[in-house]
Amino acid sequence: MFILLAFMYALLGLTFIFGSIAMHYAAPIFFIGMRMGTTAVLILGYLLVRRADYRIKREDIGLIVVLGVVHIFIPYVGEYFALGHMPAAKVSLIWSLGPFVTALFAWFFFKERMTRIKAVGLVIGILGFIPVVMHESAGEQALSSFLHVSTADLALLMIVTSASFAWNFFKHLLNKGYKPLVLNGWAMLIGSLLAFATSPFVEVWNPVPVTNWPVVLACMFALVITGGVICYNIYGYMLHKYTATFLSFAGGCVPFCTAFFQWIILGQVVSAAFMTSLCIIMVGLYIFYKEELRQGYIAHG
Repeated sequence: MFILLAFMYALLGLTFIFGSIAMHYAAPIFFIGMRMGTTAVLILGYLLVRRADYRIKREDIGLIVVLGVVHIFIPYVGEYFALGHMPAAKVSLIWSLGPFVTALFAWFFFKERMTRIKAVGLVIGILGFIPVVMHESAGEQALSSFLHVSTADLALLMIVTSASFAWNFFKHLLNKGYKPLVLNGWAMLIGSLLAFATSPFVEVWNPVPVTNWPVVLACMFALVITGGVICYNIYGYMLHKYTATFLSFAGGCVPFCTAFFQWIILGQVVSAAFMTSLCIIMVGLYIFYKEELRQGYIAHG
């Protein structure tokens, strides 16, 4: 089971690299519509061919629309905006704030117990973000900032909160009897439609929002297979085995993978501030993980 988790998070680390490359040749929101729309068609088409139940109950349509907004549209718009202004490894690292926000949502909505040791892990992890947030990349220096916190950083903090809420919301819908493929398919379709509807009003089309179709399509295909089809559905499956909090905390290995791929593929070395933050955050993750294990939220093996 842990091998499957490691494989999933390695692929998630690689998605930040594909996204970073695509941002050089495509308008972010339009690219989100392409990526999510393609993935949604594949997922829902698969369910249709298999004659699986892909329908949403009428009383749950509103919940699915909300899931599409908080699970797909808001997180990906913010992420791709940030990828246009900061290194992929930093974007991946700030995404690691998700476990701490997820823990708060899980405590509030699902009554998962928050012990003192968990609280210590949360505090250490949150403090660990200070060095990397205070260190501005060249792209961020062109943006407005407050106390060295750029608008790209603020966008990432917003999307992490949205995504963390979304995974707990996702788990709530799983408990209503829906399958992960069904939820992901409809959420991605809704997110893609919102992206296509928004792009013409906020992005430059001259005459189209893509300057290099071969590269953009290659990145989109890679993202659809890794992030859209494989990772999200492994994550949904894992929610049946582990808590949303633990799965988010296990995602602490993603920045390691992203930094490695950023070095190998893009030739970019991470900063000392990045490594400092990553080490501190991993301490917080470890403390929280050990406490979840002691409480019995995580199955041994």
